[in-house]
Order: sequence, then C-alpha cells, then structure tokens
Amino acid sequence: MMNVLIVDDEKIEREGIKYLLSMEKGKRSLYEAANGKQALQILRTESIDLLLTDIKMPHMDGLELSRRAKELFPDIQIVIFSGYNDFTFAQEAIRYGVTDYILKPVDPDNFHETIQRAEKSIYDRREQESQERRKQNFLQQYFLQNYLYSGKKEILEKAQELIDLEKWNGWHCAVLIETNVAFFDTSEEDFPEELQKELRRMFFYLNLNERQSLLFFQDVYCDYVLVANHLYTFLKRNYMVRFYLAVSRKFDGYECLPEILSQLEQQMEEKFYNPDKHIFSCEEEHLKMTAGEVQDSQLMQMISEDISRKDMDQLWKHFDCLKEKYSRNTQFSAMYIKFVFSNVIQELFQENRFADEHRLEKEIDRLYSCGNIVEILGVTEENIREYEKFLERSMQESRNEVSAVKNYIYQHYGEDLNLEMLAEKVYLSSGYLSFIFKKETGMNLNRFIKVFRMEKAKELLCGTNMKVAQVSEKVGFANVSYFCRSFREYYGSSPESYRKGTEEDETSSGS
Repeated sequence: MMNVLIVDDEKIEREGIKYLLSMEKGKRSLYEAANGKQALQILRTESIDLLLTDIKMPHMDGLELSRRAKELFPDIQIVIFSGYNDFTFAQEAIRYGVTDYILKPVDPDNFHETIQRAEKSIYDRREQESQERRKQNFLQQYFLQNYLYSGKKEILEKAQELIDLEKWNGWHCAVLIETNVAFFDTSEEDFPEELQKELRRMFFYLNLNERQSLLFFQDVYCDYVLVANHLYTFLKRNYMVRFYLAVSRKFDGYECLPEILSQLEQQMEEKFYNPDKHIFSCEEEHLKMTAGEVQDSQLMQMISEDISRKDMDQLWKHFDCLKEKYSRNTQFSAMYIKFVFSNVIQELFQENRFADEHRLEKEIDRLYSCGNIVEILGVTEENIREYEKFLERSMQESRNEVSAVKNYIYQHYGEDLNLEMLAEKVYLSSGYLSFIFKKETGMNLNRFIKVFRMEKAKELLCGTNMKVAQVSEKVGFANVSYFCRSFREYYGSSPESYRKGTEEDETSSGS
C-alpha cells in the first residue's frame, strides 16, 4: 500500500491527478490538501510515502513545502508540478530533495514514467529496510540464544560489535511458552505477529526449539501473570495444543538473562506435578513467602514435590521458609511445631530406598523428645542432610538412566522425540527424567535434542550430497523452512552457505 498526498489549490487539478493515479497499477491511499499549511498537518499525522505538489499556491508554495517535508521526513519522495517551464524552479526543487519535476499540462505518459520511478524508489527502500530489519533480528536471535545457554561474556563482546545491546537492557520480564508436541516447527512464521496483535504490546520473540519459545517484555510496571493468563486464553482458543507458560521475576540488565532462563525452565518443571495448572510464576510464590502468608499445607505440598523430584535446592529453600516461620513465632504450641516438622521427615521417608536405610519411627521419636525449637530444627536438618547424601549415592543409577536416554536419542534423532516417550523408555516419570537429565547434562531435554540434530545436520551437509530438504527430514525436522531458520540461528549461516564453506556469516561482518 502506498500513501500519496496531493497538494494543489485548484480542486480540478487535484481531481485530474487522482484520475491519472487511478490508471496506475497498485493500491494507494490518497490524501488531499489545498495549500502547504494543510499539507504539513497531514504529513505530521499520516505516514505519507509520496508527495505530489504544485509550486504556485497561497500561504506556502510547493518549494517551501518540499523543504520542510524533507526536514521532517528525509525518506519521503516528492514530485513537483508547475505550469512554468522555469529551469530555476527545477534547480531549486532538486536542491530541496525533490525527486522529479513535471510540467503542466501533464502528459499522461510522462506522469506514468515519473510515478513509476518514484514508487520504485519507495519500494526499493522498503525492501532494503526490511532486509536490514531481518538481518538485525537474526543477529539478535543468534547472539541471544547463544548467550542464554552459555552465559559467556565473549558472546556479549562479539554481539556489541554488530548489534545494540541496549535493546536487551530494556527487557524486564520474560515468559517461556512450552508445549508437549512439536508445535513451533509447523506454526506459521507470522505467529509472533499474531501474539503481538492480541496482546497489543511490544515484545521480542525468540524460538528456542520446536517445543519452546521465549517472549521478552519491556514494561516495568505491569502484572505479567495477568498478561500470561491473557496469552494462555488466546493460545487455547486458537490452537488445538496444550500450552504451559512460566513467568519470570522482574529483572534489570542483560547480564542475568542466562539465570532467568534457568529459573523459567525450573518453574516449568511444575507442570509435571500440577498437570491442570498452565501458568507458573516464581514471583507469586516469592511474594507469599516474604509476606509470611504461605500456609503450612502449601509449604508441605512444595516440599513433597521437591522430594519427589529429588530437587535439593528447592527443598532447602522451602525448608528454610518453614524454619524462619517457626523460629520467630511463639504463638504456636510445641506439640504443633513438632507435628509440622515430623511431616517433613515423613515426606523424606516416602522414598522407599531411603526408608530401607533408616528407621522412620526412630527419627520421629527423636523429634518428639526435643525440648526446644533449636533441637527440633537440628533433628529435621540432620534427616535432610542424610537424604541428600543418599541422593548423591544413588545418582549413579540416574546417570545410567540419562545415558540410556542419550543413547536412544543418538540412534533415533530422526524420529519424533518427546519427554513423555523417553521417560517411558527408562521407566521414570516425565518430571523426574526432566530434572535428572538437566542436572546430569546441564541442558534440558528439548535443548539437547536440538543441539544433537544440529550437529548431525552439519555432518550431513558437509559430508554428503544430500539436498537440504533431505537433511531436514533425516535429522527429524518435518518443516524444511523451520529447519533452515533453526540452522541459521544456531550456526549463523544458512545450510546452503555452510555447505559451500562461504558462511555468508552476518555474525562475522557488519556488511
């Protein structure tokens, strides 16, 4: 669509130009003004691409209008009409940045050629700007994804040479979107635009793999749990897929982004224990805990889930919350406090193999014989430490299970792989496999699968004559265009360029 402003104090002249424009191919929105002052008002309120103006007009002539239009909008194309065959006018018009000059009465053929040149220039500029935006967006995605997963300062140093990292500094919250199926490899390329249109707010979109994408938001004063609820409702309404969203804490500065992603992935683990819940927020839990409003039943539920997942970091965190609550509060009876902490010990003994090594009754008796809160906490902490040691001893078995999953991926990377199916292969729950896999390998399962597929794709491109589409299918990508985007974001070069060895790598040159 082209926005054209016609400026002439004679209505019949404006009608004549509108008629000639109607004979031209393409879609246009036409605006009219009877003089330069009116034209300037329209220029300030509408995004005008092409200005067609007469020279001789009251209040402000076409030359002055052209000068001021170029000052306000340097990229605007301007064509001047005049009944005066005056070379001086033409020279001055060119000095003001006018694109072309047409004499009145207007010759239709000359008009056609002039408009064609002007509009071609506009379309060429738009395409160049679009290419530059795509390049910058790609560079942002390439460096951001590498930094999120590595946390290396060298990546930031390299990024600073090619992109403006102030954009990253403007982000204050992130939302991780995850599905249980390969949704993002087949979703439309305009999926981010659809989200943007629905949320009516700006964000930066980053696809992580076929099952995960990240949104980075700028607003500081915003309830992002509310935004996530809105987003979930939209996704549920429009796509026949189960979505889960994790909302990060508020943050400042891009240095913490790898930590933010790690926290989001940890929050997302909650979906295995709360299958009917779709939005997870650490901010919500943190506010409750710091305000002292969390109920004992809620804390015990969290502790139970921590033990089920064998997540010692979270277990200590939730135990410390319980410890703080009862260390400073004297309104509870000693018997009730013993009851609360005996529940923690009983949760530990839900692990059968741990229970085989210790006697639950003995530990409960020890706790109930304590004379004060310090002794109660001491007995409970001792049991937690024993449980931690037990987990360290049993990690070898977990390593064997993770190794089995990795070997399966190595052999079947071209097939549809997902957490639930792999968990069944080693007789583990999805949540526990997800937890131990990341603990053992340092990356979540979806990321591991993508990295391995990218490595195999590189081998096939460099070591065989297979077509890109064949390579895509061989390494488990159903959608070739998604494979090409993922490859480019991972290696900084398209599959074709990588194979040729040219790596027309935008990440290594500013061109």
